[in-house]
Amino acid sequence: MRNVSLAASEARAGPHQNGGMLILLPPSEKKTRPSEVGAAALDLEAMSLPQLCEARKTMLRAAQRTAAGTDAAERLGVPASAPELVGRMLHLEQEPAAAPLAVYSGVLYDQLEAGQAPVEGRDVLIQSALFGLVDAFRDRIPAYRLSAGSTLSRLGKAGSWWGRQLRPLAQELRAEQAESGSPLMIDCRSGGYRSMMAMRSGDGVRVLEVAPVQERDGVRKVISHEAKRYRGLVTRVLLGLERAPATADEVVDALGSGLGAGLEVELDGDRLVVVDRVG
Repeated sequence: MRNVSLAASEARAGPHQNGGMLILLPPSEKKTRPSEVGAAALDLEAMSLPQLCEARKTMLRAAQRTAAGTDAAERLGVPASAPELVGRMLHLEQEPAAAPLAVYSGVLYDQLEAGQAPVEGRDVLIQSALFGLVDAFRDRIPAYRLSAGSTLSRLGKAGSWWGRQLRPLAQELRAEQAESGSPLMIDCRSGGYRSMMAMRSGDGVRVLEVAPVQERDGVRKVISHEAKRYRGLVTRVLLGLERAPATADEVVDALGSGLGAGLEVELDGDRLVVVDRVG
């Protein structure tokens, strides 16, 4: 497990570490609780992006107040089949924590390696209703139950509250990305999480939204339910490249050869259109 003091030191080096392409991912409602054996507890002070530390503390307190309420399950979106999740939200500081890629599961994260090490020239940040943003490789988080649509005690909707907190950081990330050797952001987030921290092309930065479509007999249909799987595949290919693409055209070429048979990639403005031809 990564040394916490080293994590804190590296976190303060800047908004992200590798100075290359930035990939933005959504979280997943489905999570795997880390094993308690050898796991660290949540340490907000050691997380990356330390400028979010106070906001994270505020959100954590609000989540715990909400979990203590009689309507906690409804507010947090806890299913009736898993009432124990409310209790875990009350004591998140005592919950075992692990790398986000090992905690988030589901359709998108099934395409990625839980033990993935940092990749030179690529940074991966995951939007989070609890933590704002987390570094996919360097942070340690518990399995929590909270979404952008959750209504929290004294704060209101989590997504709206974070939207205000994340505006300064979004500007920092854009400025840093513009100066990097790969001024690209690959946005794999869903609409609700994109609204928490809007990112658009401009000022030397190209933001490419991954937009999967299915084509049958020349007719295209937007993929919604399975969109996360395609975004996971895109992320896997980009993390597996020997070097990070420096332009949008290089991204298209890399994905075109890396996604495999049946999938093609087109550049439509600022949209990376992943075309799945069927039938």
